[in-house]
Amino acid sequence: MSTQPTPLHIERIAPKTYVGRNARGAEVRIGSSDADGVFSPGELLGLALAACGLLSADHTIASRLGAEFAAVVDIDQTKPDGEDRYDRIAGTIRANLDALDAEHVAALQERAARAIERLCTVGHTLDAPPEHPVVLEHDASLPQQL
Repeated sequence: MSTQPTPLHIERIAPKTYVGRNARGAEVRIGSSDADGVFSPGELLGLALAACGLLSADHTIASRLGAEFAAVVDIDQTKPDGEDRYDRIAGTIRANLDALDAEHVAALQERAARAIERLCTVGHTLDAPPEHPVVLEHDASLPQQL
């Protein structure tokens, strides 16, 4: 019996190297933080939060800067000493705001913050952590070796 992967899944392609895929054809390489050419799971968590924030505020920012505005989100993550978790994941959206006066910059920053607070599913999930079981199951349709 063959088991089809779920629409969102990860496949092991080499020792400690994986490819995450979705049903829309996107792929991301995942591995340990000491490997080249891959994102670590912790980095993906930071990217997910940052992308969710920018996507949530995109319409609001575009309404003031134009649909083609350029932006970068810098991500800062910290871990407590001796713990295997993050105690802070912060994103800073950088965009050229020269076209706005100080009053309009402040108003846009407030509107963007409200949009992120209202729409960012990843942020909401971190605020109220979900259950997160990951279990091992037998699947005879998979090869035993890569």
